Amino acid sequence: MTMKNTVRTLIIIISTFLCFGCGPKNKFSGISEGKITYKVNFPKSENKSQLIGIMPDEVEMYFKNNNTAMNIKGFAGSFSISFITDNDNNKYYSLVRIIADRYKYVTDSSGMAFGYDMIKDMEITREKDTATICGFLCNKATAHCKTINRDLELWYTNDIKISHPNINNAFRALDGVLMKFQVMLSGLYMEFTASEISDEKIPDEVFAIPANYKDITKEELEKFLKSFDPDL
Repeated sequence: MTMKNTVRTLIIIISTFLCFGCGPKNKFSGISEGKITYKVNFPKSENKSQLIGIMPDEVEMYFKNNNTAMNIKGFAGSFSISFITDNDNNKYYSLVRIIADRYKYVTDSSGMAFGYDMIKDMEITREKDTATICGFLCNKATAHCKTINRDLELWYTNDIKISHPNINNAFRALDGVLMKFQVMLSGLYMEFTASEISDEKIPDEVFAIPANYKDITKEELEKFLKSFDPDL
């Protein structure tokens, strides 16, 4: 897998928009502002790629006023990907920076964050199972993705107050914050698990859109990525 395949994989994962038995019911249940830290696991039994060693092992998501922001950096900081939701204005931003190039793809609730087209065909079934993840009561759901012909296990909570938390990703039918989920993209099988949730004040600047990012269409962004790897 090339650097560009890895970038595309991360683009898809992190907009998705996210430990069992972390203790008793969390005192932060019902919070509407704070930060969720997710651990990322690449089971060796499922993966043979040498890229596992350079993939991220932790992702943070900030939330406030029903908006979310997630950022991840890779390859020694040579690229970064951010997803910012602006529910008040019905706008969802995918920010991509590769070395000196900075681009901004904007969509609304009728679309998805950049990169989701390849796994958008989801059928979600809500299960009866429940579990406690980081002190939050969570419900189980199963997502069947026809494009990869595999069932993915999801655990979500309604005790974190974010309206439509999955509005711009493949799990939009699920009205709950993802606390543990599985995904397989570009040949990599990954597991995300919330490991820490903090009740803290988040600066408005976290959700601000940088002025030095150029607007770009989905087609133009696809072309830009192909310039790094024609096989994308």
